[in-house]
Amino acid sequence: MKKPKNKKHANKFTSVMKVKTGSIKEFFAEARETMRAVDRGEPIKKRCATLTFVDPTEMAHFLSAAKIQLISNIRKHPDSITNIAKAINRNIGSVRRDIHEMESVGIVKTHEEINPNGHGKHKVVEVVAAIKNVPQK
Repeated sequence: MKKPKNKKHANKFTSVMKVKTGSIKEFFAEARETMRAVDRGEPIKKRCATLTFVDPTEMAHFLSAAKIQLISNIRKHPDSITNIAKAINRNIGSVRRDIHEMESVGIVKTHEEINPNGHGKHKVVEVVAAIKNVPQK
């Protein structure tokens, strides 16, 4: 797998994402408490982004072993979808689907870089949010 040319993108997280299970009622209770604090004139406390699943089985599906391996690999070596799929020996279509799913919730992002030979561009996938309690292999 190629090393990223652009060092500013390598292993740099812009945020931490907390993944948990919870109810819609709990979500609105937290939001209500935050709004009450604002009404009292208190500053909003800086928090990490939270991805909450109502159903634990959905969380287990979303954070499958394959996706955790994918996150770990992208964290170490941001690269193109094709190269990432080859590195972890997975079907490119499955990797593309998983990356799209994770990009939609803000775990990873893709950006374009110019090819090393100067001709054309390629997309690079990188982790944007470190997920708490995901092992870094």
